[in-house]
Amino acid sequence: MIHQNIEFHNAAALEPIAGLAGLCPVRFPRPVRDALEPRGRVVSLSSTGIELRFVTPAPDLRVTLQAHMAPATVRVYCGGHGHSDHVIAAGAATVLHLNAPPLFREVPRDILHAAPFSPGVWRIILDGQPINFLGVETFGHAIRPPLPPEKPNLRWLAHGSSITHSSVHGYPHRAAWKLGVDVLNKGMSGSCHCETAMATHLATGEEWDFATLELGINMRGGFEPAEFEKRARHLVSALRATKPRAPIILITHFLNKEHHPAAEPTEAVRRQNAFDATLRAIAAENKDEGIHLVEGCTVLTDLTGLCVDLIHPSDLGHAQMGDNLARALEPIIAPLRSRG
Repeated sequence: MIHQNIEFHNAAALEPIAGLAGLCPVRFPRPVRDALEPRGRVVSLSSTGIELRFVTPAPDLRVTLQAHMAPATVRVYCGGHGHSDHVIAAGAATVLHLNAPPLFREVPRDILHAAPFSPGVWRIILDGQPINFLGVETFGHAIRPPLPPEKPNLRWLAHGSSITHSSVHGYPHRAAWKLGVDVLNKGMSGSCHCETAMATHLATGEEWDFATLELGINMRGGFEPAEFEKRARHLVSALRATKPRAPIILITHFLNKEHHPAAEPTEAVRRQNAFDATLRAIAAENKDEGIHLVEGCTVLTDLTGLCVDLIHPSDLGHAQMGDNLARALEPIIAPLRSRG
């Protein structure tokens, strides 16, 4: 969406927040958030993967932001190049003083502009905590949203658990960089429950060319296999109904401790196996309709890529996952590149 000549990538709406100045970019609009289960209503307000994108000839500029309840990290990029990291204070306006990188003038233009993102695109990447946008000051210079040739031409919808709902160092962003595509991070930490409202929004409220659905791990604790199957099938059907040609990739559970139980299989093991069997069945039944399957244990292959909870990947684990998933996705999305 566009506001004040700035593109708010991965934002579905800009909403006022009581007691705070400016507007809060949100990944899901309020009607969707309010229809989710309790944890999802909070998690869906996260700013993960939202970017403020704009182009300006200004040599100096200021971006003013305000975090809601806790300090937040913001990462600034010029195109695909890291510029700076900043901590946004909670409850008070924080002004980022940014300078255009002078060394870009010393590199041939065709080299810099061969990347999916033009180096002239400022990208202010939000990284989790809800943050309000107050404004951009360019000191009289023009400002505009990026043009299509200045951004990747394929958009990837990534939906899943907290593993998907990750920072710029997470596997979706790593894979997107490897593939040269634009990722819409719609992860839902601890609350990826395939609700009807979420399915409808992902199917009708977002523009994407292909989608990955990492499903199951957040439902192992409270959902029986029959309910998981019902919800997973509805989600896939909703996406397929509105995007009949777009590849949809189902991802089974990433490697975790339940793949190597120490004793008798637990309820979590039983459900994990049943959920993965459901995803395999959905993909097999619809293989001629553009539904694909990626086995999660081929994405993360090394148990040392996990943190000590043996569920969440470390930064190194995410790097391995991004590289492996990019290799798996490339042949699937290759026809999209040839059409574009």
